[in-house]
This record gives sequence, C-alpha cells and structure tokens, in this order.
Amino acid sequence: MKTPRRLLAVLFVLSFFTVGPVVGQPATNAANGAVQAVSPEVGADRSITFRLYAPNAKNVGFNGDFYPEGSSGQAMTKADNGVWSLTLPPQPPSIMGYYFRVDGVRITDPSNLLISASAEFLKSYVEVPGDGPQPWSVRDVPHGQLHEVWYRNPTLGQRHLIIYTPPGYDAAAAKTYPAIYLLHSTTDNETFWSRVARANFIVDNLLADGQAKPVLLVMPFGHTSVPRGPEEGAGGNDLYDVAVIGKDIVEQVIPLVEKEFHAGKTSKDRAIFGVTMGGYQAVTIGMNYAGTFGYVAGASSNFRTNTNLAANFTALGTKLDLAKRDLRYVALMTGTGEAGSYAQSRRVTEYFTGLGLRNEWMTPPGGQHTWQSWRGFFRDLVTRKFFADDPYAAAPVGAAQPVKP
Repeated sequence: MKTPRRLLAVLFVLSFFTVGPVVGQPATNAANGAVQAVSPEVGADRSITFRLYAPNAKNVGFNGDFYPEGSSGQAMTKADNGVWSLTLPPQPPSIMGYYFRVDGVRITDPSNLLISASAEFLKSYVEVPGDGPQPWSVRDVPHGQLHEVWYRNPTLGQRHLIIYTPPGYDAAAAKTYPAIYLLHSTTDNETFWSRVARANFIVDNLLADGQAKPVLLVMPFGHTSVPRGPEEGAGGNDLYDVAVIGKDIVEQVIPLVEKEFHAGKTSKDRAIFGVTMGGYQAVTIGMNYAGTFGYVAGASSNFRTNTNLAANFTALGTKLDLAKRDLRYVALMTGTGEAGSYAQSRRVTEYFTGLGLRNEWMTPPGGQHTWQSWRGFFRDLVTRKFFADDPYAAAPVGAAQPVKP
C-alpha cells in the first residue's frame, strides 16, 4: 500500500509530553528585573503549589480540573515580591488542567510549557506522579504511531484528524483492524485524545500487558469551525452540529480510514465513544446510523433537558430492528461527582430500555467532569467492552475491583 497523499505527517509518540514523571516543563520568563516564579511545584506528598508573578495585578484567581464543574475556583495570595501563589493539598496521581484569571482575564501559566490549545481556550497542565507507572504513563514498551491527516469535506472544506496505528501495524499488509472513533469534549479539539487523554499511551500499555486487542484510534475534529460556531447550529435546532458532524464522520472519515488504514468494514469492527459534547455526538450518531457502529458509548454526555429524544434518535423509529441486530454494546456513564450530565444521561438510557435496546448505565463513584475520569472510562472500554465477545458480561466501566489480564 502506498503512503496516502493525505497523510501529511507522522507525529512521534513523544511529541507533547516528555518521558517520565515530569510534572511541568518550566519556562524562563524572568527579564528586566522580573521574578522567576517556579510553577507548578509538586511536593513529595503530591501537594501542588502554583505561582504567578504579577506585581501590578489587583486580583488573581485559580481554576481548573481540581474543582467541581461550574466552580469559580480559588483566590491566590500575593507576596511582597509580587508573586501570587496557591497550594493545593495532596492529590491522587493524575494529569490536571488549570488556568489563572488576572483581573478577570483568563491566562495560562507562563512558567509552565505544558499547555494545550482547544477550539476556544488555552490551558496549562500538571502531572502528579504515582508510586509507579500509571495507565497513561510513557513506558518502555512498543509504541504505536500517530498520523496527522488532512482531508476535504465538500461542505466544510479542509478538515483534520489524528489516527493512531498500533505497534506492528504494517501499511503494506492485508490485515484489518477494528477502529474506535473518539469524539472530544466541548471547546476542545482532535488533539486532546492524544495530548491530554494520552489514549495512544494507554493502548500501548494495554497491548504490552496483554489486556487489549490491537485497534486503530480515529480522532476527528468535532466542531465545524475554529473558533467553534453556535452550539445549536445555524438553524438553532442542531445541537452541537451533530447532523453535519455525523455526516462528516460516516461519509468522509470512515471511508478514508477503511481505505488507507486497513480498518474493518463491518459494524462489529467499529466503535464510537465521546465525552461531554462528544458523548452526546457519539451516542446520537451511533444510534442514528443503524448498522454502522457495533459499539456506542458516551461519557458525561451533554444532552439538554429540552431534548426530544424521539426526534433526536429519529432513525430508531424506522430502523429499530436493524439497531437491535447490529448493536453489540451501548452505554452511558456519568460519575457521581457530576451534576450537569447525570439526570439527562439517565433519561437517555431509560429511553433506550423502553425501546427494548439493551444498554448499560454506569455511575462510577466520585467521577468528575474531567479528562482524568474520562481516561479511566476509555481504558475500561478498551480493556473489556469494545470488541469483546460478551461486553455486558464484563465488569462495568469505573469498577473499583482490579481487572485481570
């Protein structure tokens, strides 16, 4: 197989985060008498201190993934040298995003080079190491590759996606692979699944430990533009532009992946999973394209209270028998630490049950509306749900008990 013309680059697996438990790569910002603030600083007890040199600021606040959804965060304290600081108590091993607000203006941490650009914001990240390797750690195991692909959608123009191929993938071989289509959170973009969720490293580690099958990960862009357009679509009735995004995935992305990356071409070889906005998109697209996906899951899915579910899942009204035949697994999950997504996700699962569609509804204890929770959900789906012979027989997503290889 020749290298696809649309394949512009292969991103090395170490392109964003460095190897090892590095908690934040420092930047040198001190000049003209400014104080170099060390931030973030992770202590031996896993407490974290954040600092910002802003001698003329009147108010500096701190916010991010450490707080419940909708929280305003905390105020930082100013020292005599013009450095504002805040120390958080010991944290569990994690990768968490954060940002500052200086007199009302949102900024990243200028002393930390670990940042990510979304479709709307910039955010800094800090990694809190554990006593040993974590599921997302960069271990000394065989690594897959990330391929950066551009393609043209006749309506939307040039589009971008990232595709992970597992270790041992041979573009010249005839072997096919199952594919997981991963849809990102609101305001984010297609890079978050690799840069922030570290989905590629999670799969690398699972494969090395014999806990998963080789899969392709397909990470498309879930908005129609940058900056993102109105959430309701141009006509006000297309929540998160799900109709046009679904058409893009099914008519453009899937044929590309199956032609150029050896993806399997039946529903049993396709899974779709998303978080928040992407959770709504994944469940809506997966259920409305009956016969396309065999595995459909959404985490913290942002369904609205006024969403008419019968209208949202129109295809189930005419293709319910096909959906029952081809859907091998359907699931929604929302952590108990979330307020915004819980009731609506529960309503969707009850709607599916009322149609006679088997599905799982999971509420992992303490789960928050963050990528830290979604990393764990993704790992569990890859380990024991997607492409399993009997996914409903496996332990639920977010189960506390260990899973044997």
